[in-house]
Amino acid sequence: MNFLEKIIYYLKKYTRARIILVLVLCVIFIGMLSLVNHSVHEKPVIFSVSPQVASAGDKITIKGKYFHHAKDSGFVEIAGSKLSGSTYNSWKDDEIVLTIPAGISDGLLFVVSSAGKSNPDFFASKPGIPTLVPQTSQNTRPAISSISAETLYVGQILTISGKNFGPKKPTSKVFFSTRKISSSGQTNALDDGTEYIPANDANFDYDYWSESEIRVTVPDGATTGTIYVQTENGQSQKHLLTVQQKAGIKYYERKQTYVIQLGVDINGIQGTKDSIINVRFPHPELTSSQIMTDCTEMSQKPLLEDFDGTTLYQIGMDATGRNSFAAAENTHISQTHAITVRSVRTRVDIDYVTIPTNRSRQLYRTFTSADKIVPADVPQLVNLLPMIIYQSRNPYRQAKLIYEYMVNNYKILNELREDSDGKSSTNCLDMLKSRQGDAYDFAVLYAALLRTAGVPAKVMTGLFIDKNREAHNHWWVEFYIDDFGWIPADPALGAGLNHSLFTEVNRKTFYFGNLDSQHIIFSQTVNNLKPALVNSKTKTYDKSWAMQSIWEETTSDVTDYKAEWNSPVVIGIY
Repeated sequence: MNFLEKIIYYLKKYTRARIILVLVLCVIFIGMLSLVNHSVHEKPVIFSVSPQVASAGDKITIKGKYFHHAKDSGFVEIAGSKLSGSTYNSWKDDEIVLTIPAGISDGLLFVVSSAGKSNPDFFASKPGIPTLVPQTSQNTRPAISSISAETLYVGQILTISGKNFGPKKPTSKVFFSTRKISSSGQTNALDDGTEYIPANDANFDYDYWSESEIRVTVPDGATTGTIYVQTENGQSQKHLLTVQQKAGIKYYERKQTYVIQLGVDINGIQGTKDSIINVRFPHPELTSSQIMTDCTEMSQKPLLEDFDGTTLYQIGMDATGRNSFAAAENTHISQTHAITVRSVRTRVDIDYVTIPTNRSRQLYRTFTSADKIVPADVPQLVNLLPMIIYQSRNPYRQAKLIYEYMVNNYKILNELREDSDGKSSTNCLDMLKSRQGDAYDFAVLYAALLRTAGVPAKVMTGLFIDKNREAHNHWWVEFYIDDFGWIPADPALGAGLNHSLFTEVNRKTFYFGNLDSQHIIFSQTVNNLKPALVNSKTKTYDKSWAMQSIWEETTSDVTDYKAEWNSPVVIGIY
């Protein structure tokens, strides 16, 4: 009798044997069903996306687990777009192969099934990314063949002809000479004072960019010297340009380097295991006076180092619902920046100031109109303005008259004021009745009066570093004069704001047309950021050290959390 015959014999003879066999088969069946259900109800997990940069028509492979063996109702989402059924080449439980359709932009990639949405990965559309070429490749480096004029004023258009400029601008720039000149016109004998500043996107300096031609406005702060084009393929040869001074001169004196640490603490997160919190750190601006900004340290690896002028950090929740950055309940994220600032002085001959004739420029259209922060042309300002500037049409004289009116007629509050609900979002027009306001109110109202008068003005947002190494949130203004450039004014300090200076001056007169090296710029305008998450909840902060529309962003399933932004800390001054 063989083994199988013995089993059949015992099953026929003994009832107990038949019962044991049934129980064993039931256990096996239940175990297999459990494994299947575990796979079916577990949310997808992405291990990798390859390649992460692709064009329409390219195939990409997503590896992971719990995708399910058949597509069924599952789909892949890129930058908020659900990919259609014809896109997929194959769908397995641990691998999806698909063809990128036309029209897909950069963004986060998810795999979605009936069990939920996967962890995010990042996908970039190849056409939007310049092709990297080794800088040693001489045949692709930019080259200038000619420029449209050898002599120009600040604000005039320069046409640069040549080759290998690239079909799109993205990260490419045109650099102009600037010089660190003292008020006596002297430079250091060991250093001719020459530095380089790029034309500024925030001021709409770039008019046109193609492979063989660039049209760029001579930027604020440019002086006689050389210019060059910088692309990812290298730097062009330098070409001489004479920058003339018409109404006066802007010069730079004291240079100061600050090491600033920014930080935020996130805790008390309540949500599901899919909860995501994004935190956006603003980047300090690069301008003619703020000539160097360098992020020297990050406490965590960001999701994206440069996303719309911010560093994007992401806090995800793992399967236990705990913070994926650390086991502790509190997550601390910090960045350290080294920032070099120069003091600015201007001398303007008011009789030579140009009365603007071309107000159709984008700079005029933007900075003489109202925005989310600065009102313009409202009845209160329209009615008040003639009492301040009389019949003057000279933009520099108008700016000075408005500045003097404010510092002589309004009281500065040394503490930031709040509205009746205890919030910091206040209206600068309140000053017209109360005759007092904080540094934010002074800057915004001054810019609003300038814009109503037709003088381009922008609110500069950042930090003021006092002589005790304390950083204060601060706001001031720059206004624009044709053929000269941007001129600084700080009506709050002019009105007697009690921040301590490295060197005392007559504040009322000094802070019109001049600026010390104690001001650090984080924003020149409001940075209207794009959300990085679909159907997200966002949070912004008024009267902070940067103006941006999103500081924090969460998925809809985050029900609560606490974010405490630390006051910026001055680590060193050099």
